[in-house]
Amino acid sequence: MTKYFKTNNVIVRRFEMKDVKQAYQNLSEENNVIDSDKDSGKLDNVKNESIKFKGIENTKVIIKSAINEFYTDEPIWAVEDKKNKNLVGGIRVSNYSPKNRMCNISWRMSYKYCNDKFMKEALIQIFKFLFTKKSIELVECSFFEQSQRNSLILEEIGMKKEAILRDRRINEKTNKKENFVIYSINKQEFFDLLSQNKNMKSKVCKYMRIKV
Repeated sequence: MTKYFKTNNVIVRRFEMKDVKQAYQNLSEENNVIDSDKDSGKLDNVKNESIKFKGIENTKVIIKSAINEFYTDEPIWAVEDKKNKNLVGGIRVSNYSPKNRMCNISWRMSYKYCNDKFMKEALIQIFKFLFTKKSIELVECSFFEQSQRNSLILEEIGMKKEAILRDRRINEKTNKKENFVIYSINKQEFFDLLSQNKNMKSKVCKYMRIKV
């Protein structure tokens, strides 16, 4: 048995080998190049643990790894458009620390869906799972600042900006300096926000179980 989540717009589930083609088409570097000057491209909060689909063979390796790691404390989740079954993104849990009861989260999102609510709904589901089923007390998200969209998504689901580390790298595509940004939310803040925000609360669904 494994868990998956449904919202109004997405299904958050385990990756499957049948996802290889869509993962490459929708989420790979070759097919969706980030253009930070125009604030476009696919959403990808870039960290060492972020999901990188580079070529069809590399995509197969990543998805095989995602399937094997799904039952660990650092799973990779697929985000599927509930309406048309398209694979639109992936979410990864990393740096899980049972001692400190915290983890990091990163994601990759298809360009076609970067203006929609899909990733916000999916992240809310994962946060609720982590806070209620994995004894996590704090979720952190850190990334090199490529556009304002990453920050907007995190702030809309209640995460707070903790730090801006200035000029931490030169973007190879734009030759501009980029800041490294750290966001976080703790368990109490998340559930306080759910109780106060009807819009967020409506997106949180009871997790379901399916056979694998």
